[in-house]
Amino acid sequence: MFYNRRQRLSAGFTLIEILITIAVIAMLLGLISSGGTVARKKAQVYRAQTMIASLETALAMYHADFGAYPASGNVNLVNLLADKATYDAFADWQGPYMSFKKDDLNGAIPGAALEDPWDNSYNYVNSGTTYTIRSSGPDGMSLTADDITND
Repeated sequence: MFYNRRQRLSAGFTLIEILITIAVIAMLLGLISSGGTVARKKAQVYRAQTMIASLETALAMYHADFGAYPASGNVNLVNLLADKATYDAFADWQGPYMSFKKDDLNGAIPGAALEDPWDNSYNYVNSGTTYTIRSSGPDGMSLTADDITND
């Protein structure tokens, strides 16, 4: 059976139709991926806020047992809250006050530092009667607008 030329050309897609379809798909993928990036950034901020809130709870329990907060420093904070082997000799130590996931630490306890979702160490400062816990946030720089802190 013979087809005329018009029937053969209308049987498939033209190059313009294929290019338009690819462009529409590319735009949709771009919108989806940018939305995912925003959600991922918000999740990281929320994760840092949650860690700081958990540290505050653990510090309150530590303070109830000792009447003071741990000495300043990220490693001191992790050791005094979680390391039973090192601090079991203290009669007042009723810990561990907090359990840490391996992904949150840059090593093994004792001696590990707690890291935020951007792989920067949290900054813990004990000023005597109070304390500050700070994550430098997404930009990795301290004392900028995107810092996440307990105060």
